[in-house]
Amino acid sequence: MSELEAGEIELRRAARERALELLYEAEAKGMSTAEVVAELPLAPADLAQELVAGVEAHRPEIDELLAAKVAPRWTLTRLAAVDRAVLRLATYELLAAPDRSQALIINEAVILARRFGSDDSSRFVNGVLSAVAADVRPEGGAAATPEAADPERILPPEPPVRQHPAADAVIVDLDGVIRHWDEDAIPVAEEALGLPAGAINEAAYAAPHFDAAMRGELTVDEWRVAIGEAIAKAHGGDAVAVATAWAEIGWRIDESVLELLDQVRAGGTPVVLLSNASSALLDDLRLSGIDDRFDAIVGSAELGICKPEAECFRRAADRVGVPLDRCLMIDDKPENVAGAEAVGMRGLLFEDVEQLEAALRDLGLMPRL
Repeated sequence: MSELEAGEIELRRAARERALELLYEAEAKGMSTAEVVAELPLAPADLAQELVAGVEAHRPEIDELLAAKVAPRWTLTRLAAVDRAVLRLATYELLAAPDRSQALIINEAVILARRFGSDDSSRFVNGVLSAVAADVRPEGGAAATPEAADPERILPPEPPVRQHPAADAVIVDLDGVIRHWDEDAIPVAEEALGLPAGAINEAAYAAPHFDAAMRGELTVDEWRVAIGEAIAKAHGGDAVAVATAWAEIGWRIDESVLELLDQVRAGGTPVVLLSNASSALLDDLRLSGIDDRFDAIVGSAELGICKPEAECFRRAADRVGVPLDRCLMIDDKPENVAGAEAVGMRGLLFEDVEQLEAALRDLGLMPRL
């Protein structure tokens, strides 16, 4: 093989790999592939664009073919997201690109499955695609690899990737994990209002009004008024201005964490938000545009109780009908993780995105890439 031919193979393999990533991302985010491609700073290679557009255009036909080959043991939706994307990609090529070798298409799919899927993925993908090819390319000849000759190997003995997930639901905290408040805004407000450093936080988190706000005994507006009045009493100044300054403190959303949770959900595991939060929780989520990124939202103000009280964790698990011992609780506060573990949940103390991703993969809640 010449260097030119080898280089062309590598370029086409890279394009298929990029197409796989785009299909996976589109499904995880609930977007069309066209929307995902439109958001990219640089357009992918022509072949990658052709593949993702083709899969989307022929999706009903592709899924019908694949569903027949994985039945009766599995449904298409039960497959690992990576395997499903690889199968759709190669099935499109088998259907729509008769000039491309059947053996090459299947072989490239097997390589993708081996690289990004589970231990069983490559064998599984090879068997399913060989069965698909027998229907859509009856003249195409022998399967790409010897495994396909054995029809018993078409389906794996266990679901790929998620063979033994450590949890059937993920319950996740908001503040400190997904949402991060603008800590720099408070010193600026204190200086502008002539207040000593730390005065606003001291008033905001003081008992009893902080506890009352978290339990829904005070609305968020009432809490803000109480903060202003506490500051005015302790330090003088304008209570309304303090309440307004507190209300205007912003936050940022860690999209990287949400993307991991999207992948968990795409694999069929529900994600519940459980937050010690005021009555503003749902409005804050809507304002951030993330209120639809969870299967259930549970706030302490709604419940009238706060983490780490045991009933909080029970109520969150009940929202998705999953036993406590099959739930994973992710929180940045050790006392909340301990509270979850005390009722039988698996606990994970959040440190950073990289640690969270590694933990989710180790627990079988995300594909091993």
